[in-house]
Amino acid sequence: MSKTLKTFSVILAVALALSFMSFGTMAAGVPNGDEFMQVALGVDPTEGYQGDYVTVSLNIRNNYYATSLRFPVLFSKDIFEIDEPALDLQKSGQLLSVTGNLSANLSQNPAFFPAGYSSEDYGVVLVQWTGTVNGGMLGCLNQPDGGVCISFRLKVAPTAAGTGTVLIPSESNLFYYQAMNNPADGNTVYVMNPESLAFHFYPASFNTLGVPPGIAPYPGSTTVIDRTNFFIYGLDIGLLDLDDHVQPVGGAVLEVVKSGGVVCGTGSVVYVKYNNEVLEVYRVVIFGDVTGDSLIDSMDSANMADYENFLLDWDPVQDAALLRAGDVNGDGVVDSMDSAIIVDYENYLVDINQVTGLTA
Repeated sequence: MSKTLKTFSVILAVALALSFMSFGTMAAGVPNGDEFMQVALGVDPTEGYQGDYVTVSLNIRNNYYATSLRFPVLFSKDIFEIDEPALDLQKSGQLLSVTGNLSANLSQNPAFFPAGYSSEDYGVVLVQWTGTVNGGMLGCLNQPDGGVCISFRLKVAPTAAGTGTVLIPSESNLFYYQAMNNPADGNTVYVMNPESLAFHFYPASFNTLGVPPGIAPYPGSTTVIDRTNFFIYGLDIGLLDLDDHVQPVGGAVLEVVKSGGVVCGTGSVVYVKYNNEVLEVYRVVIFGDVTGDSLIDSMDSANMADYENFLLDWDPVQDAALLRAGDVNGDGVVDSMDSAIIVDYENYLVDINQVTGLTA
């Protein structure tokens, strides 16, 4: 931080304090001479999979009335990324009970990185807290026993592998050194000499476990895994199994319950298991097949007509795969228009693209 900006922050805080507090004879505050601050970073959990969220916490211990805090929190860029909607910056501990504003700067400004730390290797969250006046008292942090005061979340990068670090570099020039002798007396604001203030920072490590247990398309296949609606499509008609279309990853095991007894038609259920526990459940969709026999023929056309005429009742949740498979014109409903397309398909007038679900 430049001397000009640092001086401005001191003047601003003093002005705020003097505006709201009672005071007597003007006199500057005096450092105690033994001020220290320790910040221990933590990550929870300490290990996890790609795509997981990790909570970063700042456990702060100090023995003086700090009027403001600023910490450039660096993290291994190949392990973590900032997911802004889930940054979730929060105050905790003493900062919940003293007044002040907490914010985070995510601009990745080169000035946030001290010498020896590259923006190619690290991302950064510049965490800032400034005390505000309430009831004649300026919010100050004084926590001799320490405690978690600030936390936020990072996301494990989709290509993360190995061990990552979250740290506050002691070489940074962005720290605040302003404090008070008495939070109720605006005349006691003082600035410490950086060389005489004992700042200590302790990093945290996170270990990436690799690919999380789950399901993935088989390499080279046209399989689509809809992880929102839990459908699997983009498959061939008349499949006896899904071996060349989907595969388990991360140590998972797949259990397939076939809709047609021996074939994998619409409604076939794929259970994704890990350590004998079911993680996810997917259902196969063969576009045009609403009977579950993995064929597209007059039986499917007849069922679509019966559904439109209320002779068949398909539950929007339990039979979601049938409703998706029957909507071959993509208008969101299953009706005579879809039934007609099946007739045309059976007579070789159109084809149904199993990736898009539409006629081709």
